[in-house]
Amino acid sequence: MSIQKQPHSRLESLPQELQTEIISRLAKNSRKDVRKIMEASPILAIAAAQPQVYENINLRPLTIHPLASLRRYQDLMDRCLAAGNLKAHYIRGIQEYFHKNNTSVGLSHIKIAAQGLYDVGIYLYG
Repeated sequence: MSIQKQPHSRLESLPQELQTEIISRLAKNSRKDVRKIMEASPILAIAAAQPQVYENINLRPLTIHPLASLRRYQDLMDRCLAAGNLKAHYIRGIQEYFHKNNTSVGLSHIKIAAQGLYDVGIYLYG
């Protein structure tokens, strides 16, 4: 006799694409809530680990203190950069330009943020 495991919530019973869309929208407001979802459910953790979520995840606290992610949040930053997150490009640009004195790499990241219409990137890049 085979026993199928039933989803614990209605959200878990939705198709993964829809779960990812919902989590992606949540990510725009709260990085911590995405982390809680990933910890709460293995099913939702898979949906939350998609590039769409990392593209939209809110990195505002790190844009205020971009040097904080030099030693912490490396995996998060790498995933966000790979997904095209504009705030991640801005943060990496600030780190490269001001902290590592790598102006060309820093400017290229800030340019990506500005071209994507991230307001602080536009202000800084011109």
